[in-house]
Amino acid sequence: MKELAVKIVHLTYPVKENILSTRIVLALGFFDGVHLGHQRLINQAKEIALQKKLSLVVLTFDRHPKEVYESKRDFKYLETLEEKANKMAELGVDYLAVLPFTKNFSQISAQEFVDNVIVRLNADTVVAGFDYTYGPKNIANMANLPQFSKGRFNIVVMPKQTFNGRKIGSTEIRQAIKDGQMELATELMGHHYVMSGIIGHGKRNGHKLGYPTANLIWAEHKVIPKIGVYATKTKVNGKWYNSMTSVGYNVTINQDKKIYIESNIFDFNEDVYGKPMKIKWYKYTRGEKKFAGLPELKEQLERDEQEIRAYFKQRG
Repeated sequence: MKELAVKIVHLTYPVKENILSTRIVLALGFFDGVHLGHQRLINQAKEIALQKKLSLVVLTFDRHPKEVYESKRDFKYLETLEEKANKMAELGVDYLAVLPFTKNFSQISAQEFVDNVIVRLNADTVVAGFDYTYGPKNIANMANLPQFSKGRFNIVVMPKQTFNGRKIGSTEIRQAIKDGQMELATELMGHHYVMSGIIGHGKRNGHKLGYPTANLIWAEHKVIPKIGVYATKTKVNGKWYNSMTSVGYNVTINQDKKIYIESNIFDFNEDVYGKPMKIKWYKYTRGEKKFAGLPELKEQLERDEQEIRAYFKQRG
């Protein structure tokens, strides 16, 4: 895996020392999915950093605050930390700073956050979205940040971001993916949803039908697309291939407990078990069906392949 151009720095609270001896431009947010709204914010922060000849630091948390505030233990994410760091590198971020979001940390005051995090990081300018909070939202909001900052740093507030009249937000994108609306998710993210992991052993039922699949073992906390079949691209051995991917329980073969994500990779015939794999999601093509038997399933797979090959051909 190529080395990231962004340095990940794991902080502790209270922040004891600066990442750099110089002042920095600090972008604040959780940035799950690094969607279009996030990209605009980071681009704005990068522009300021370049003008002032300062490094750009993005501050995020190791988990979503909802996991702590609302005790959501099964919270699903658009990205792993590594996937987020890769996106930050593409946007020209110099450092990705990660703070643990603990129960104790969730109870600090707005003033403590400003004094013990923002000021300790030596921020010259802070860039954040209009709805960013750093404690109770009626107090620790962007409207009140100037009184807590006491003139120690500049503040740039990004307005609400929309696309075709829709709010661009990680919550909306997660829901689109859960609903199988991959094209909407792509529009809001500004890139395709990606799941990465390694290739594990599936049940080899597709292999018997002439449709061998690569079975994705993914990070547990990722958002899973709606059950069904999708037009996808799959990356193995460093190359992207057109593919069709099934998200399902293998209902035809009476396995109804565990969700499987299996890609049939077009024009590919290599043994890649145990290797890294990425799936880029393009379009939901149909729901999961229960077939009378394997011959009927094979006929459906043939139709799926024709439809998805035609889809990619049309896209050029």
